[in-house]
Amino acid sequence: MFLKFAYLNLFRNKRRTLSTGLAICIGFVGLNLLGAYIFRVKKALDTTSVYSALNGHVKVYKKDSLDQFSLQPQKFIFHPDEAGKVEKVLETLKEHIDYVGKNLNGTGLLSNGTVSHPVMFSSFEPEVYARSMSQPEINLWAKDWVLPSQFESVKVFEKNNEVVSITPKIADIMSVRYPLAQNESLQLAGRTLDGDLNAVNVDLGAEHTTGMQFLEDTLILVPFKKVQELFGTEGNESFSIYLNKNVDIKTFKNLLDRRLFDAGIEADTYLYYDEKINSVYLGTMGFLYVMGAFFVFLIGTAVSLTIVNSLTMGIIERTREIGTLLAVGFQRRQVSRLFIIENLLVGLASIAVGIVLSYLIAGFVNNLNIRFMPPGVSGKIQFRLVWNVVIAASVGIFVLILTFGASLVVMKTKEKAKLIDLINDAGA
Repeated sequence: MFLKFAYLNLFRNKRRTLSTGLAICIGFVGLNLLGAYIFRVKKALDTTSVYSALNGHVKVYKKDSLDQFSLQPQKFIFHPDEAGKVEKVLETLKEHIDYVGKNLNGTGLLSNGTVSHPVMFSSFEPEVYARSMSQPEINLWAKDWVLPSQFESVKVFEKNNEVVSITPKIADIMSVRYPLAQNESLQLAGRTLDGDLNAVNVDLGAEHTTGMQFLEDTLILVPFKKVQELFGTEGNESFSIYLNKNVDIKTFKNLLDRRLFDAGIEADTYLYYDEKINSVYLGTMGFLYVMGAFFVFLIGTAVSLTIVNSLTMGIIERTREIGTLLAVGFQRRQVSRLFIIENLLVGLASIAVGIVLSYLIAGFVNNLNIRFMPPGVSGKIQFRLVWNVVIAASVGIFVLILTFGASLVVMKTKEKAKLIDLINDAGA
């Protein structure tokens, strides 16, 4: 009965119902599209952090290595026997792991005989690079952060373990020729783990982008074996663990920590988004979450005030009706329930329309292929809105709770009015 009455009452003042519904709909669409953008950025950062940057889902370092490796590399590197122990532990978790890579990073001087340029180098194993670049998530979420030539580089690295990859910015600084393979061998100089100067010859045949503007003139990719040769070691600085799909990474990390501890291995493990190894991720997502919370507050406040004003006006206009309902035996909470149900019906209808609108708007914006350059990013990326069912449902529930809360506050306030006052206010 209440549902039927509430539905029929919506058509008594179509203009107010429409204005309230429009406010709720616009608020829902705004929040849904904001969530779609944040979701897209998060998926892109996840993919680039795990696969493009070759970090894996979980990184394993020797205990305190992050802070001490640059000062005492010989002490804080995994020597072959220690690395073997870690690999045995990882073997016990192979049902969770897709593949594992070894890392050994550092700084040095890249020279072509004419120009010398200080660089940071990140190591890679050709087979690990190939598997990472073949992941479908790269094309789905991170193709704006990957050069088309990087996919072709996979075969180059497999054929030649001497090839390094540089960024277009470094290529410009060092005035190298294109195609890159036509250049003569380069020299990469640095210090061994014992502190002695050393240099190795490397070939130039690939390029990449870091995705970050402040790294474009600094970071190069060097084969893992070549970095070991430069450092004069057979060890590795860390392990990158790439997990199978649908494996909970926090649960895996906790399990890995226990297995390492039980094996007597002193190690630190980090998730790919940990601030200590990926401050860019944390900073970007932190900014987006704060911005999102701010807009949720603004839009939520606007929607709530619209509902409060509309409901208050509706109560004033329907005072005689309310007085009559109370006079014939309706309880105050039943009258309040009627008004609340009316607003919830408006909210449900508005959300249904908003779902369709947000989906169409997202598709339209994506088809426009709008390109922009966010602060700190090395190149232009597409402004994409990835519509997501979970986000739409979450926003819908939030808007319904907002609608219910605003309606409940108004009705609780009006319940305090006496019957005679309601009748007098109606002009009886």
